[in-house]
Parts: sequence; structure tokens; C-alpha cells
Amino acid sequence: MASPTRLDGVGLIAMFMRRLSWSLALLAVSVLHARAGAAKTFDHVLMISVDGLRPECVGSELAEAYPGLARLARGPHTLDARCDPDCSITLPNHVSMVTGRPVAGEMGHGWTENTDPPARRHGGTLSLRKGSDIDSMFDVAHDHGLHTGLVVGKWKFVLLEQSYGEDAGDQDQVAPDDGKDKIDSFACTPEPMAIAELALASMRDAARKGKRGLTMVHFPNADFAGHGQGWDLTDGSTYRKSVQAIDEAVRRILAAIDAEPAWKGRVAIVLTADHGGGVPFKSHTDPAAPINFRIPFLVWLGADTEPVDLYEINASTRTRPPPGERMAIAGAPPIRNADAGNTSLALLGLPAISGSVANAKQDLATAAPMPAGGAVKAP
Repeated sequence: MASPTRLDGVGLIAMFMRRLSWSLALLAVSVLHARAGAAKTFDHVLMISVDGLRPECVGSELAEAYPGLARLARGPHTLDARCDPDCSITLPNHVSMVTGRPVAGEMGHGWTENTDPPARRHGGTLSLRKGSDIDSMFDVAHDHGLHTGLVVGKWKFVLLEQSYGEDAGDQDQVAPDDGKDKIDSFACTPEPMAIAELALASMRDAARKGKRGLTMVHFPNADFAGHGQGWDLTDGSTYRKSVQAIDEAVRRILAAIDAEPAWKGRVAIVLTADHGGGVPFKSHTDPAAPINFRIPFLVWLGADTEPVDLYEINASTRTRPPPGERMAIAGAPPIRNADAGNTSLALLGLPAISGSVANAKQDLATAAPMPAGGAVKAP
């Protein structure tokens, strides 16, 4: 994000207009929630990305093998979501998740590399690369007084810390001032159970501060296994074993939520993937291969309910693409992983990410009970 400049008359007017836009966005969210007859927001949202997760691992045929993932599918979900329309690559798709922007185009975030970013001073932030501010879900949550966390399994995700950390973060747009560092805690480890414990630690940090929270969690292991031994779905394969380890970590998170009275029914989970994999067999680079771009999108609303097809309850705003197609032929867009950021914010009763494209109207229905006001800071 751009460094703050001296606030002359023009700067003060610009800040006032931006805070007014936040206020109007909150009002719009409140009206939308009221129309839905909603009654509740969540105290914490975990946005989980399982890197390289094939949707078959969540399907009914493998439900017994992965009970944690199967439990998250007891609610609104689809196994027919899509990654970015132009690429099925890890880092660009994760940037889309947190910014609500596609990779390409005028409104895209423009980050196409999939390697460790250069240092911040050498252009290693999203805004410096784009040449204009690229806001994120961390900006919205932190500016509204929430605790924010980022737990990842690959070091290249330091791009997000560099882009939204203290040295690059934007000024708080919602009074009172919570500072420029939009990510309160950042950790990187490849071990699934350690990732789960760090995610729970982020939630506990929020509770100690008397705050609600938003934490992004990234599991890398299915992708590691796919690149090493292939996206092999046969029983006993390295890929299947890696998903099992992730499933155990997901179950650990769910067990902790169940055991904590202050969390039970108050924590929502949005789980998706950056891409699938298998074409080529040890990669996912072919953008035309359905097993590369078809992904799951699950929304767990703090309790086990009956499974609901996300496309069915969003028939007026989302279109299921034909089998084998990255995009809907006509009409509304498909459900994409880039919807996850604004979906997570909606579950917290917060407005959409400024400049976002995916789910910018926060009209992806999840049947979550959401209030007209919610416990958010006044702009």
C-alpha cells in the first residue's frame, strides 16, 4: 500500500470521502442482511485454503476417508467451483482470494509470479507492482477493529505480509485508528498440525484482546504431494495420505471449536482451494484441464446442518459452468475461490473489499444468519 502523505485540504477531503464510502458500504451490507431476515454475525472466520485440493476428496465417495472435510460440507457448499479464469497457479490465486480481484485485466491485481517475491524495497508488494492501491480483506477487518491472522505453509506468501504489514499498510480508514499493520500475526510452517495450532492461537489472541477475528489458513501438503508423486486419487497414494494429514488438522480445529463454549456456534469456516491438479500428472499448469481448475468451495456456519448446493441457493447470481468449462457460457459468473474474501467479511457483518470484483456485492448467499448492524466499529 502507498505510504501516507501530508494531509492538506485535498488529502483531508479524500480521506473524508473514503470514510464516507465505508459508511455507505456498511449501510448497504446492513440492508442486504435485513432483507435476508438475518439475526447473527460470527465472532471469528477462518478462511482455509487447501493448496491443490481436488474436489473428489470432499465428495461422498471419499467422505469416510476424510471426516473433517466431510463435516465442513454439511452446509452450503459446491464441488464445482472454479479458480481464476486465466490461470491455475498458487500465488496468483491466493492473492485473488484475499483481494477479491482476478489476476488479469484493469481491475485485476496483476501478480502473476509464483515464486518468493522480491523484498518490499525492490517492488515486492501488490500495490507497488500494480501502481495503485490493492486493498484486501485484512484491510477491511483490521480497520473495523478485528484481530487478523495469516498462517501459511509456503514462504512465498510473505508477499501478503509485505503488502499489508506495518511498512506498507494503508492508514486506517475507520475510526478509531488501529494502525497501518493490517496483519496482526503471521506464521509460516509446512506441518499440518502446527498450522492448525497456529490458527487456533490466532483465535485465542483475538479473544484475549476482546476482539472478533479473521484468520487465513493455508495447508500446502496436497500440493507438495501432487508435485512429488502426482495427483493420484487411488487408495494409499502419497496424495491421498497428504489429504489425510490435512483432514486430521481440520478435525483438530473443529474439536477445539466444539470444546470452547465461547466459540461454539460463533466460528464460521470458508474452505476452498487455489487449484486442483493432475495435468500434467505432477502439475496443474494446463489452464484448459478441468481437473486443474475445478475446486471445492465450502461454508461451515458454526454447526453441522444439512448439505445445501451453493449454486441452487444462488441461482439468480451464480451460474454453474458446463462440465469441462472454466467459465459460464452466459449470464452470471460461476462461484470462484476469489469469492472467499468477501464471503468471509460478509459472515463477519463487514463490507466488501474496496476495488474488489468477485462477490463485490456480497450476494453469494450462504444462508448464514447476519444482522442489520452487527458489532462493528462505526465509521
